[in-house]
Amino acid sequence: MTLLPEAVSDSALLRRNQSPRAPMAVAPATVRLPYRPESVAAARRFVTAKFREWSLDDLMDDATVIVSELATNAVKTGCLTRMLVGVRRPSDRVVRILVGDGSRSMPVMVETGPGHTSGRGLAMVHKLTAGRWGVTPLPLGKVIHADLTASEPDSR
Repeated sequence: MTLLPEAVSDSALLRRNQSPRAPMAVAPATVRLPYRPESVAAARRFVTAKFREWSLDDLMDDATVIVSELATNAVKTGCLTRMLVGVRRPSDRVVRILVGDGSRSMPVMVETGPGHTSGRGLAMVHKLTAGRWGVTPLPLGKVIHADLTASEPDSR
């Protein structure tokens, strides 16, 4: 019933996706959600709560679009395990959103025309992150990460 195999736990995922320079006061957060359409809204609420806690309100809109797109893609894989949604602070200025699922099918960014009703998700993630997103294949799935850059803290 877990998304990741025993050998690749949440702590292993954290080590892979957290640099040694991460802010010590900011704890990473992870939630497991079922593969249901309502989990996309739960992923948005989770990310919104963490961004508020971390005083990253200026990134919240972009973060909710990103997690919505990635969670929607995970729900569409039809896996029977649970998806993993996480947020990390690899550095003081970088916030990483992660969505893991049990499918080894890699995401593909496609070109869509004005008449298409879907297929724009990864293009939006690419634009909002300035291309700073990627995929980590796992033995039983994958984790997609997307990085947002926080503004410089006020030096007053």
